[in-house]
Amino acid sequence: MPGCLVRAALAAAAVAGLTTPATAADGPGPALRTVATDEALRSRLDAFVRGRLEATGTPGAALAVVEGGRVVHQRGFGEDGRGRAVTPDTPFLWGSVSKPVTGLAVMQQVEAGRVDLDAPVRRYLPWFRLADQDVSDRITVRHLLTNTSGIPASASGEIGDRYDNAPGALAHAARDLAKIAPAAGPGEVYAYSSAGYAVLGVLVEEVSGRPFGAYLHEKVFDPLGMDHAVATVRDFERERVAPGHRSVFGATVPFDAPYDTSGVPYGHVGGTVRDLTRFTLAQLDGGRLDGRRVLSAKGTAETQRGHVESDVDRFGLGWSVGTLQGTGERMVWKAGSLPGHDAMVIMLPDSDRAVIALQNAFHLLRADEFHDAAFGVARMLSGVEPGTTSTDPTATVLPWAMAALAALLLLCVAAPALRRLPGRRAAARARSRRRIVATTTSTVAAALTLAALLWWLPSTLGGTVEMALLWLPDLGRGLVAAIGLALLLAVERTALAALDLRRRRSGDSGDSGDRAGRARTVVRARPARTTERRPI
Repeated sequence: MPGCLVRAALAAAAVAGLTTPATAADGPGPALRTVATDEALRSRLDAFVRGRLEATGTPGAALAVVEGGRVVHQRGFGEDGRGRAVTPDTPFLWGSVSKPVTGLAVMQQVEAGRVDLDAPVRRYLPWFRLADQDVSDRITVRHLLTNTSGIPASASGEIGDRYDNAPGALAHAARDLAKIAPAAGPGEVYAYSSAGYAVLGVLVEEVSGRPFGAYLHEKVFDPLGMDHAVATVRDFERERVAPGHRSVFGATVPFDAPYDTSGVPYGHVGGTVRDLTRFTLAQLDGGRLDGRRVLSAKGTAETQRGHVESDVDRFGLGWSVGTLQGTGERMVWKAGSLPGHDAMVIMLPDSDRAVIALQNAFHLLRADEFHDAAFGVARMLSGVEPGTTSTDPTATVLPWAMAALAALLLLCVAAPALRRLPGRRAAARARSRRRIVATTTSTVAAALTLAALLWWLPSTLGGTVEMALLWLPDLGRGLVAAIGLALLLAVERTALAALDLRRRRSGDSGDSGDRAGRARTVVRARPARTTERRPI
């Protein structure tokens, strides 16, 4: 939640927008395959997706393929979290695919003249600040959109995943950034930040005068015909979004989380694969669908342009921009994940194609395997091998290793019970004061150091213990148990040492008294000397 734990990352995404298989410009691939007219290809695509679902233990998914400005293939696989068959009308949550939606909303306000991309955020949100006021004053809207604001990746764990649906939840989360120290100055480094997108959602609320979810319906979803899109708790309940699934020691288990209004701008937009396909169609046609425009062609191109170098490819205004591995085709894409859900949009603008895949399960340590479904289909459309990612042994070993560590610590805590055996009691009494102090000091120091390391490890990749519990429940619970037992061991050994030393002092005093008493007894028992007179 993991150096090992943090491979969990408690790589964070923190929290969402996760690493995908490396992309490279390998040169143009074979000629474009036409899904619309090739039934055999459609069957192979479906078979490939089924195989990926089996490999990751994902119960259900939905797939859509776009060619030439229209949907040419769309279908569901498996079951949702309530046992119903997944169809193109089954709702999912989209994770960080919400970020391009937020990017579109911000650009709408730019084109309306209400927002300047290069103006300080504080012009629109005077209360906005990080722990460093000077840095806060210099953060612009563009910095937030491109993840170059200086807000650390760890801030996503600090203010995200609150599942807060109270009025003003989004603004409350953004205000909590005031306690976060910046990792760098604005524009200096790239750091993926869901927290920055939370601020952008509040900015849209402020300049539009509308709650963010209501704004999205009015200005994005309704014009694009995204009839089942989710951006409010009411939408979530109306669409009856089924539970997603997490992995617990290799078993796929449902995770019925509530909605999170405080997380809509960066991760909690949702809807059916039909809804996300309509959003994608508008992106491919310069911000327009069925004669209705939500953004100018120029503004749409600006969101899809790679503005800065990121951890993977370049990053635009909500989108990642790179090339599709094995084909060299320009690719505009976004991965998004939540505990229990995974989403992918891959657009290939030069050939007017796109792949959309939604899944109702996710495992943070196996993110590449989940993303293989969409990337593989995109490569198959170009006639190249889809390729797959083998399971990282870490994903299997880490939860069990953490559970084993917790079990070992439990045995250490229980070990003093052995002192109740006569032999152990005698051995304990035989220890010198120096040995008691030395042994206890080393044990307590080791236990406290271990607890500190386990608590600190998630932060090295931008995560927290709380994120570990949410995203990797088996690993997170083992981590918490190990930390708790290490602390308990330190307390227990300190208390036992104090008791042993007190007993040792009492024993020493008793031994001295016994020796003195025995000496007095010997003196009293010694017969008095008498003088015997001999007769003359």
